[in-house]
Amino acid sequence: MGKKVNFAVFFMLVFVCFSFVSAVELSPKQIGEDLEIYQECNNCTYCNFTRVTYNGDTLFSNVEATEDGTHYYYTIGGGNITDKGLLTYCYNCGNAVEKSTGCIDVPLTYNGKSLTTETSILYIALICFLIFIFFLLIMSLQSVPRDARDEGGFVVDVSKLAYLRPLIMGGAWIVLTAIVFIASSVATAYLDTGILGSFIFWIFTFMMLSNLIIIPLSIIFMIQRIALSKEMMGLVERGVQFS
Repeated sequence: MGKKVNFAVFFMLVFVCFSFVSAVELSPKQIGEDLEIYQECNNCTYCNFTRVTYNGDTLFSNVEATEDGTHYYYTIGGGNITDKGLLTYCYNCGNAVEKSTGCIDVPLTYNGKSLTTETSILYIALICFLIFIFFLLIMSLQSVPRDARDEGGFVVDVSKLAYLRPLIMGGAWIVLTAIVFIASSVATAYLDTGILGSFIFWIFTFMMLSNLIIIPLSIIFMIQRIALSKEMMGLVERGVQFS
């Protein structure tokens, strides 16, 4: 009989310990946005956050949590969270009889997500696919015929397929730009330091700005080439010899 009573008391103590304060494991949060730190407590009469640190620096100390039923929380303004890193908050919750303390880590990322194995495989596969397409386009340039020229460099035969060359080069440039953009996004979102991501994004920005010059010049070059090719084709078809 005594053993049964002791077992019942032990079970009740374990149940109380688990139900008194429920420690939570927060998922990654996005920097720059308001962050709610919280603790769930069934029988608490008070709950304070004794220390809140951000990348090793103390943000707040001895903050009284706002009570909402069994939910105790405090909102940290997004202006206090501007860099990727780790936020840790420690709590002290309880009543006149018991209390519970602990600390909880909150990862902070640029997009509020953590890099999982599935996401890594997806990004790697996408980048590898784009690199394959890029080299495929570059290699296909070798098979596109050019205008036939004599020893003096004069056009003796005009190839209509030569018009594909600027289109293929433009497609390769677009694919290369996409590769740089994806690489900058991944580096910025998931790497511990934003320096590499910022550098790659600067390259992407430079490539996009260069399009303001490259695209108009390419259009002018294509129009000029089409006009000259038609003229040369007409001369070749009339039997004009170039020497």
